Amino acid sequence: MQPSLRRNLLQALAGPTTLLMLAAGAVAYGTAKSVVNSAYDQNLLNLAHGVASHVHPIGNWPELDLPAEAERMLRTDTQDEIFFRVRDERNRVLGGDADFPILDDLDPASTLPIPYQAEPAAGANTQPPKPPRTAVFRELEYRGEPVRAVRLYRSVGDGGIYVTVGETLHKRRDAMDRLLLGFVSASVLLALAAAVAARFGIPSGLAPLQRLAASLRRRAGTDLSAIDLAAVPDEIREVVGALNALFERLRKASARQREFLQDAAHQLRTPLAGLQMQLELLEARPLDETARARLRSSVDRVTRLANQLLALARAESGGRMLADATPVELAPLIDDLVEGWLEVADRRGIDLGIQREAVSLVGDPTLLQELISNLMDNALKYTPAGGSVTLHCSQAADGRHIEIEVADTGPGIPESVRAQVFERFYRHTGTTVGGSGLGLPIAREIVHCHGGHITLAGGAHGHGTVVRVSLPASNDRGR
Repeated sequence: MQPSLRRNLLQALAGPTTLLMLAAGAVAYGTAKSVVNSAYDQNLLNLAHGVASHVHPIGNWPELDLPAEAERMLRTDTQDEIFFRVRDERNRVLGGDADFPILDDLDPASTLPIPYQAEPAAGANTQPPKPPRTAVFRELEYRGEPVRAVRLYRSVGDGGIYVTVGETLHKRRDAMDRLLLGFVSASVLLALAAAVAARFGIPSGLAPLQRLAASLRRRAGTDLSAIDLAAVPDEIREVVGALNALFERLRKASARQREFLQDAAHQLRTPLAGLQMQLELLEARPLDETARARLRSSVDRVTRLANQLLALARAESGGRMLADATPVELAPLIDDLVEGWLEVADRRGIDLGIQREAVSLVGDPTLLQELISNLMDNALKYTPAGGSVTLHCSQAADGRHIEIEVADTGPGIPESVRAQVFERFYRHTGTTVGGSGLGLPIAREIVHCHGGHITLAGGAHGHGTVVRVSLPASNDRGR
């Protein structure tokens, strides 16, 4: 299923809203039940007081004087049946329903319906309970129906009486059903109102995103200007800020690409012009050996420049290429290049020294070979006859890095321009050795995409240049 911000918002709101409504319903139901019971309990207590008012002392014994008409009115109810019973402290029933349960025998902590319990047998040795100071309400079961009952104690003469009045629960339940229906109806209406509000409110809240999307769609493909954060809601400002940062990186990358193409075109123009001139001469007359040498030199220069441009492009995309990097042994890479270096060193009278250990790292073998090749080619190119070039490749003392060091005895690089030599096509003023100015920029890109760093330093006694490269060892990159 396609991710949807609107659906996520609705789902996030639905759960808490439902729980809140259920909790509110439970609280409202409990409160309503308490209110309903209180009202009907008060009416039940009034009936008990009414019955008790008809008990009078006759001699030493209390007697119930309840006319039949009064009893009929007492028991009259449109929905429920009314039961009552009056007894004295000697358990003598004075009137009412003789089999109505004795509340004294009920569990005083119980609030659930309790089955009927028979009255103690006549003549049993029972002690009347201590007269209560307040009315006692209980729910019990009588004649197969749940009943709400109240027991009231009243002093009469020298003794006292217990009046118990109960009623079935039909009107209480009807009242609760009506309250529950009202609450459910209100909840349904509230849910519908919330759904309507969500249906129209969420799209309204998402309107700034839609306007932002429309604004981006109207942009030209080259428009990488930042989005105005002042017109963006706080909730998406962080996302838009990250988008602006991405635009800035793309703008810089695009600028570097344009600069690269301009510089590449400029660098290729000179050797291509030389090639064109040589070809024109070839059409006019056969070339002598000098002209052929110049032609070969122009072709070599164009070829090397094209190869370096390709190497730079590969190095700049190295971060993506290294996603599939593998462990690379550096010693075999160096051995493959030694023969070419020896040929150049022998031809120019340069002392070449190579010291390498069996080390490895995780990376791209083509880029790593290009890195070492560029560093050595630069050193051999700028070192005069009789000088020396040394390559060291070993494990660092911390065991977590590989160190590559190329030292030469050439003219060196002034400290003031050491940062600039890593810029594309940069050529130090006064340099007489031919080159494209891409060797060190290529090396830096390759080192950076492998997670390392490269530095320049002066040689011993202020002569020459030392290039130091530090790369993470293979066991670190694999963690």
